[in-house]
Amino acid sequence: MNVIFDGKRAYRHLEVLAKDIGPRHGGSANEAKAAAYIHGFFAELGLRSGYDDYPIYSFEKAEAELTTPDGHQFPCKPFPMTAGTPAEGVTGETVFLEDADAVFLDDGVTGRIVVTFNTFDRAAHDRFAALNPAGLVSIQSAHSQLHVAAPWRHMPESGVETIPSVCMTYSDGLALIEDRPAALTLQSKTTGEGWRAGKNVIADLPGSEPGDEVIIMCAHYDSVWTGPGAFDNGGGTAALMELARVYKEKGSKYTLRFCAFGGEEMGLWGSKSYVQSLRDQTDADTPENAREQTQLNNVRFVINLDMMGMRFGRSNALILGHPDIAASVRLLANRRRYAIGIQEDKIYSSDNKFFNLMGIPSLSFNRMGFANGQGHTAGDTIDNCSPGGIAHIAQFVEAWIDDYLMDLHTFPFPRTLPPSSQKSVDEALSGKGAFAGYDRKNLLKKARQN
Repeated sequence: MNVIFDGKRAYRHLEVLAKDIGPRHGGSANEAKAAAYIHGFFAELGLRSGYDDYPIYSFEKAEAELTTPDGHQFPCKPFPMTAGTPAEGVTGETVFLEDADAVFLDDGVTGRIVVTFNTFDRAAHDRFAALNPAGLVSIQSAHSQLHVAAPWRHMPESGVETIPSVCMTYSDGLALIEDRPAALTLQSKTTGEGWRAGKNVIADLPGSEPGDEVIIMCAHYDSVWTGPGAFDNGGGTAALMELARVYKEKGSKYTLRFCAFGGEEMGLWGSKSYVQSLRDQTDADTPENAREQTQLNNVRFVINLDMMGMRFGRSNALILGHPDIAASVRLLANRRRYAIGIQEDKIYSSDNKFFNLMGIPSLSFNRMGFANGQGHTAGDTIDNCSPGGIAHIAQFVEAWIDDYLMDLHTFPFPRTLPPSSQKSVDEALSGKGAFAGYDRKNLLKKARQN
């Protein structure tokens, strides 16, 4: 079959997601706008399209200020959902630490504003929390843009006590250190924090052959809260939408399920919820005395598109599954003289992950640009992307689907993970215990009440 993926069509979807809508973190109003746009497009194609709600602990807006006693403000961003401050903020003497290692910590930080070079992972945060500082300021790496995340994200059931926390760029942090203010006032506020119902968008293109087997093609459409998420992952979502058009036109041997997942950047909330919902859906036709059969058993394979569209870069394929999958990518790349990095047994922190946990193989594609420092920042804008950048990798994906899923008499890859792949997944997710204590139904009920 001829490749018909149109980069210009895909780029128009990217313009809507990254420019017209912009930042769209999980559970936010902008994420809902993006979901409605994607759903509308799938419906226009004539696919069986609908929403799948997922629970997420999130927020709508976060803001912060960092001020010296003489009123000078230093640019900063809050770590959302850390402890808020009174309207006037919290004030404390300034303590500068070059590193947040335990060797530097003592009760000298208690009640003070700590400024240090650290992203405050959970272990570091817990060490600080035990000493009760008034606030934390993270000076980040030398990148020009902020990579804002809070690895210890507050969860109501976790009992984690947080500290008002902000971050600064490296250059702003150096200016703060050179100024050496004796004290700082930190103001931080998160608005709309709580359980929210986000939306996955799910659309089916029925296959031409009988059977219940489903191939999932997925991409996450949310972004980090500080940036428009152009290549991560507006580009992957745009590619998913254009591939839906492609196979609506070409037809498909197998049922293709196009899944635009939300909440990926905050912890794979959307795809985790969806996998759990499939586990919960027992087939009505299965005899009671038979082994439990769930809708998840119908999913044969997952193709994941995450981080696409950069003008210039290098394509990659990450495989969790039988070695023949990697071999098929190599063969196609050699035939098309296409440069692509191939990594086997590679656990990828993306929406394939929970499918892998349930033993379903996956093939993830990305195109990492030569300006990757902008990922997860406000600098991940559409200016770094192009129609050709999306088409460069997505046309290869289309060719692979045609050659190995549509043109062969039988499905070529076993629905199993080899021990090496399963080990990678289990180590990353602590085995199937990743679902332990995850009460999707009650969390959704709580989210819909807010």
